[in-house]
Amino acid sequence: MNAIATKQQRISIYFVVLFFLVVLPPTVFAQKGNKIRTVVIDAGHGGRDPGAVGKQSKEKNIVLDVALLTGTYIRKNLPDVKVIFTRSKDEFIELHRRAAIANENNADLFISIHCNASTDTKVYGAETFVMGEHKTEANLEVAKLENAAILLEENVSETYGGFDPNSAAAYIALSLYQTENKQQSIKIAQQVQEQFTRRVGRKDRSVQQAGFLVLYKTAMPSILVELGFITNATEEKFLMSEDGKAYMASAIYRAFREYKLQYDRENSAAPDIPEEWKEILAPDAAKAQKNEKKKDSIRRAGSDEPTENTTQKTNPKADSIVKPASKPVAKPETASPPAAVVFKVQFSTAPAKIALTDKRFANIEKADVYFHNGLYKYTSGSFSSFREATRHQAKMRAAGYTDAFVVAFEKGVRIDIDAKMRGN
Repeated sequence: MNAIATKQQRISIYFVVLFFLVVLPPTVFAQKGNKIRTVVIDAGHGGRDPGAVGKQSKEKNIVLDVALLTGTYIRKNLPDVKVIFTRSKDEFIELHRRAAIANENNADLFISIHCNASTDTKVYGAETFVMGEHKTEANLEVAKLENAAILLEENVSETYGGFDPNSAAAYIALSLYQTENKQQSIKIAQQVQEQFTRRVGRKDRSVQQAGFLVLYKTAMPSILVELGFITNATEEKFLMSEDGKAYMASAIYRAFREYKLQYDRENSAAPDIPEEWKEILAPDAAKAQKNEKKKDSIRRAGSDEPTENTTQKTNPKADSIVKPASKPVAKPETASPPAAVVFKVQFSTAPAKIALTDKRFANIEKADVYFHNGLYKYTSGSFSSFREATRHQAKMRAAGYTDAFVVAFEKGVRIDIDAKMRGN
């Protein structure tokens, strides 16, 4: 009997895997630029879907207020960021549509906001999820609870290929897909948790992984935030209060701000480098000429040739005297030269690796790729001089790659020019 059950389970998993391969292939888009410009904020549930229900509240109402507040803080303090809401009122939005809104708007980040529930009313605390394999039954239950929203949709079988949010086999198949944006998702999730615990004083339930349909179809770093348990009377009261909503929204905003500032700094164009730093970072023509003069001076000191600082007196008798051969001057010992810094021009990024033989790179000079911060980044050219690299950057921008910028590598590893200039 057990053998039969196991076989049936394997067959179920096979068909579910086939469903994800054919019906819901993961969407992949290349990231357009090098700054966080657009964020989609998703208030979970809504309309005929109340989400979790507490003694005095419904999840759909709390998360809508927090989502709108978060967007307001971002718009006020980060005016260069476009904020898009999946819903701004009490209405039902299908799970697949929420992800589609993010993809259609070429979002750089997707934040889905929810409240949790448990049969144990003593459980409380905030946690943030990324797409991945659940490690505990508790995480699986959270995913089941959130994914159950599809049961309120029309044409579920057609849209989701018969996906059963209560089937363990479905989640085994879903966990086989690991998003290319996972590391970036974890980074923003950790920053959210830090803000919740450090600034708002919530219990830290840490960053977790589980299979969420709303995250599966997004083509950018994505997180699902669980503000707390509205089945816990104390936490429900806090999340229902105006202060509680403001604190939680502020925490998400602050985490987003830190994530954006760090991401923009790491991916922004290299700064204008002061003259005194150019010799340290890249030996240009001026430094090469300076080194040549120094070598020439050493050679002259070793032979009796006059140097620029030598004053010769005219003495005919002295000219007729044959001078003994000078002792050879030992060459000064020099330390090993520092590793050369190589400059390249980055012109594109993508969550999935693209072969350099792809026709899209046909007209790119010395195309190369490196992996950094969870993304594959594509470069053109290779220069020992920052000045040469900036000239090539201008060419790339003129060719249509308007976000192209200079990056630097030392021993094959990308370095932070700003940090090097600060002496870090």
